[in-house]
Formats: sequence, structure tokens, C-alpha cells
Amino acid sequence: MSVPYGILIGGLGEYIDEYLSPLLTSAGYYVQIARGAAVLFDTLNRQIDLALIDLPGSDHLDLLNALRTQYPGTLVVLGPRHDRLVVTAFAQGIDDYVTRPFRADELMARVRAQLRRRQRYAPPPFTLGPFVFDLAARTITYYGRPLTLDLPSFTLLSVLAESPYRTFTPEELLQSVWGRGQIHNLPLLAATWQALCQQIAGGPSANVLVGDPYCGLALLRS
Repeated sequence: MSVPYGILIGGLGEYIDEYLSPLLTSAGYYVQIARGAAVLFDTLNRQIDLALIDLPGSDHLDLLNALRTQYPGTLVVLGPRHDRLVVTAFAQGIDDYVTRPFRADELMARVRAQLRRRQRYAPPPFTLGPFVFDLAARTITYYGRPLTLDLPSFTLLSVLAESPYRTFTPEELLQSVWGRGQIHNLPLLAATWQALCQQIAGGPSANVLVGDPYCGLALLRS
């Protein structure tokens, strides 16, 4: 089963998430919400495939540069109709700019277009031990059996797969998968890891998910 894309709604001005969250959720996306700059930077994580950032005006442009530095994913700005602001925002590295007011169908079309572009640049399927990772199709199989994954589990396995056999610290994984605001939330990591282990338990190999979520985790035993 394909894992849904993750979208972050970052509100630096009005709380547009009250309108956008139901719209995106009904389209099948996994939505996270961050209100205010401080919460936004604490929330940035690898589950987010596309960030929708509400930009009230030019006085928030410095945040775009910092955001682009910390977040490598697709960045779409929702902002006022102001030619100089649009040009400057693109110069800061954003991927698209949607002027307010906007139509819901136009915004959704732009979101889909950006995610298709992201899918085209995904790496080809690769094999690690008994796993096959198809990041473009957003699926992971184990001995040919598709795993049933939510977005956090999919992201956790994908992060571990970037350096198989290496033991990641809990803090590294919490920041990567859930954001620096969750860096001390060990029970969150433990619950996700336990759910993964339960799926793997019925397979032929027991040495593929290695470690303890309170000490360190690895994909595959060296």
C-alpha cells in the first residue's frame, strides 16, 4: 500500500490551516500544522514532502532564507500579489508562489504538480537485505510482502536505509523523523519501532531491525 505524502501548513500570519487542513486531508495527504515561526522550525522533519508557508508580507522574507537552509523539500509560499515580493521569494529558493486570494482547485493542482515533480526525482528502487525500497511509489516490501506503513514508519525506515548497518542515536532519529521539537520524545520513537517489529516478526529473518529505541537503532545487523 502506497504511503500518503506529508504536507506541512506553516502559518506566519492568519491561521489558514483552518481552511487548508480539511482540504488537504480530504485529498488523502498527511497534514501537519505549525503556527508561528518558532513552532515551524521545531516541526520541520523528513515526513514533510511539501511545505505550504503563509507569508504575510516582505517583513518575513528573512525567514524564507533560514527555512530553505533547514528544509530541503518542496517549498510553496502563499502570499500577497506583489511583484517584487514574488521575485525575491523565488530568489530565496522557493519552488512555487501562490498569490492570495487563491482558488482551492488551483492550489490543489499546484500541490499535485509539485509532488509529481518530486516523484520524478526520487531514486530508483533499491534492495537492502530482504527489503525493497521504492521511494517513488512510496512502498517498502519485506521478502516480497508489502509492509503496511503509516508516514512516520515509512520515514523512519527510509532514514535508516540511507546508512544501513549504522546505529543511529534516538536523538538523531527523533529530529529527522519528527523534528527538533520532539527530540526528547523517546516513547514516540519506541511506539513506532515496536509497530515495525511486529510486522517483521512473522518474516524469515529476525536480524533486520536492530537495537533498542532508547539506546540506538539500525537497519540490518553488520
